[in-house]
Amino acid sequence: MQRAIAVELKLDDSVIEIIDKTDEEDDFTGVDEGSRSEILSVAEVIDQVLRDHKFMVAFHNGSGDYIDLGSFGFPQITLFRSNLILWTFRKRFQGRERYSEIKDKVKNTHLFVYEKYHNITRDNILFPVLQKEAAAIAAHYPCMREIDPERIVHCCLYGLFLYLCLPKHLENEWAARASVYWMCDGIIQGDQAWEISAALSKEIKWDLQPSLQDEVRQEFIESSSKNSVSIQRFKNRYFDGQKFYPWITITASHNINPETLQDIRSKNAEASSYFLAPERPSDITLVLSDGLFDQWNNLQVLQLSYCDFRFASPPFIGCQNLRFIGLDQCKDKEEGCKQSDLRKWQFLHSLLVLDLIDTIWYQVFSEDMADLFVNLRELNIVGVYCSHIWGQLHNKIEYVDLSRKRNIKLPSTLRFFRLDNRQPTPQSTPGIELSLKGCMGLESLFLSRISNLTELDLSGTAIRILDFTAMVVEVSGLKRLFLLGCEQLCAIKWGKSGSTVRDLELLCIDTRPRIKYPQLFVDKNKSPGRLSVHAVIVDARIARSLCALIKKTSYHVDMNIHVTSSTVYSEVQSEGTYKDSISQLSDHVNMQQQDLISAGQYHDVQLSMVGDVPMQSFPLPPTIMLSCHIEIAQGSHNIESELDDDSPIPTLAHLVKRKAESLHVHDLSTITPLPGGEGWCYLKWCRIERCPKIEIVFPKDAWGFYSLETVWVYRGAFQNLQHLHLRSCPRLQVVLPVWFSSFPDLKTLHVIHCSNLHNIFVLDEYYPGQITVKGVAFPKLTTIHLHDLPMLRQICNAEFKMVAPALETIKIRGCWGLRRLPAVAADGPKPAVEIEKDVWDALEWDGVEASHHPSLFQAPVHSRYYRKKLPRGSVLR
Repeated sequence: MQRAIAVELKLDDSVIEIIDKTDEEDDFTGVDEGSRSEILSVAEVIDQVLRDHKFMVAFHNGSGDYIDLGSFGFPQITLFRSNLILWTFRKRFQGRERYSEIKDKVKNTHLFVYEKYHNITRDNILFPVLQKEAAAIAAHYPCMREIDPERIVHCCLYGLFLYLCLPKHLENEWAARASVYWMCDGIIQGDQAWEISAALSKEIKWDLQPSLQDEVRQEFIESSSKNSVSIQRFKNRYFDGQKFYPWITITASHNINPETLQDIRSKNAEASSYFLAPERPSDITLVLSDGLFDQWNNLQVLQLSYCDFRFASPPFIGCQNLRFIGLDQCKDKEEGCKQSDLRKWQFLHSLLVLDLIDTIWYQVFSEDMADLFVNLRELNIVGVYCSHIWGQLHNKIEYVDLSRKRNIKLPSTLRFFRLDNRQPTPQSTPGIELSLKGCMGLESLFLSRISNLTELDLSGTAIRILDFTAMVVEVSGLKRLFLLGCEQLCAIKWGKSGSTVRDLELLCIDTRPRIKYPQLFVDKNKSPGRLSVHAVIVDARIARSLCALIKKTSYHVDMNIHVTSSTVYSEVQSEGTYKDSISQLSDHVNMQQQDLISAGQYHDVQLSMVGDVPMQSFPLPPTIMLSCHIEIAQGSHNIESELDDDSPIPTLAHLVKRKAESLHVHDLSTITPLPGGEGWCYLKWCRIERCPKIEIVFPKDAWGFYSLETVWVYRGAFQNLQHLHLRSCPRLQVVLPVWFSSFPDLKTLHVIHCSNLHNIFVLDEYYPGQITVKGVAFPKLTTIHLHDLPMLRQICNAEFKMVAPALETIKIRGCWGLRRLPAVAADGPKPAVEIEKDVWDALEWDGVEASHHPSLFQAPVHSRYYRKKLPRGSVLR
């Protein structure tokens, strides 16, 4: 609604961008389109534009409910302002509310005008009104801009025909297929016929008042009865004889004798849509003779209910233009009869839609018949065990509607899928696995009351939102869900705390595009009841959907989540191959690490040529992913917002802080730090590399790192921190805040290629007062390697000193601003030092009494070349 207002008022593109962004956010949060709130900022813009102007709003309310227009941004309408809202309810011939009830719904109505009585037949207003509505509908949908409005009028009349003529016991079921009927009848044609018909089905609804319904039926419907058979159709003189609508319904209260059938055949051979059913469901079935519909060359839609005929030679076998066949509760009167010559079944070539409702017509799915379905796009099978038919359809179906089926394999091009068991599944029923893998056009599905469904594979589909509260319901036995290659996936709605899939054991998601999908295996030895989540997501907002599921199984979850669009990582696989995938990924990481070439002050000097002892190799990063692993890498979208810990909804930040045991962040171009605050209780190792814009790894308020053992760039409440490795973060200024008096387990400190780093350790806002007097102790620190840190002045900032009594080795290169080293033990072994001479000479000391004096270190080893690069090719003599 606000979008339509913004377009009408020609508001700035920035307003439309806000609406688009909010819609997208709602998609990823899983908010239903009908439940989305108005956007306050957009409402404010609309109010500002209209507040000082006179305006009139023509608001066509398609429902019978009151809608507060003020929430969209319209200023309040009062008698003191010259503004006006012209408000209409429903469509002209729809709705059963009394006018007084409608009047009471609209607040502050100053004038209420209504039509007390209108004579549709005498005034000839139906067709002109439908023409106006058709034009309005066409203008609303881009797909209808080129369509002749007269065709929309015909669809409206087709819907009216079904509304007036269908038997009551079939009215709802058949009327729901109206959009398919009028498309197959040829009213809507072209490449966008399916899209247009689906849109029209939302717009064309007939709900006449009883008296008006009787009046319209009497005036426009021609009804004749003979031998308990009733035939209904539009009168030929309808609209002054200018139009002819060849749609027919036939109902019978008793079986139809052959003479009557032949009479119907001779008088209605021009029909394009034909509906035949008993008057009541309890009536006997209708027996149809062979060739009954022969020579009905115009017949395109045929719907038969409770009919008996020979399935081997159906009565419509000679109808070469059939596009829709619907068989409801039909039976074969000669079971086991051999089917007729295949050459007579050529009518299947033109068939677009086939509905089989409680009708066992296996002949049509024989191997020989399958090649005849060259245009079939929709298949609707209800109440029949038919698992053996799918292999014969050659991936030509776009719509499948099934009920009470088992062991189903579906065609790859279906658009919509329905499986409704209708009746509770007995507990003894074997589990079933349902695969829709590769159905690239599948946009929606409905699964219900299938408690024995154990595995659902939606890989490669076009699903945007998978809703376990509306689309997939009562599937309490679901254990495995696969969504690999689902590029359009935005959200998964699990229900309250994931209760709808309480037994789920394996979830695999991959939203990267792909052509083929890995073979999926299940680890049969995995402990039952433990959830495993394996996901590669391009847009970090999908992590919102994982939070509710993972939160409900706090202590029973394994997860491996990659946020990236890169294709170099192993595809998500299930437990059977997961360990192999991790091994392959680790090998790739190690090779990548070895291929990196150090770049710094001496990148163009071969150390072996000048006799220097090279620095110890930078330690390899941790590569063994723990049971709860998260990786964030290049190509990921919306990382900044999803790592914001202030979000009102659980996001990726929640999983990173409260669930991850191992964390790897690399090759990012963002400057967003990891989330702050408490909750870092499970993280054991963290690796961050090649993030050129990152300035702060952790904000100052991050704390609770009780399990952290290895940081390959990082910081924490670090009681178990043993190794701190930082590499190639050129914008990083500070690594770790300090709010405690000791790093009791830190053994190695390696920092290289961080050109803007000023300090490694700085005081936090909250810290013990004795730190400024006694310093911070590093009792197990043995090795310090600092390389290419031109802005670094001291490892700890000037407010406190660093005490490292176990220090053994210090290697420093390219740290030209460094002025202080740590204090060491006065009576212990002297640490070995490798450092440039001019840096050593510039160091500042506190004295022997403070355990901070050059004499407490071994004689330093200096480089044999100067800081300034030597000219290439020069010879030293």
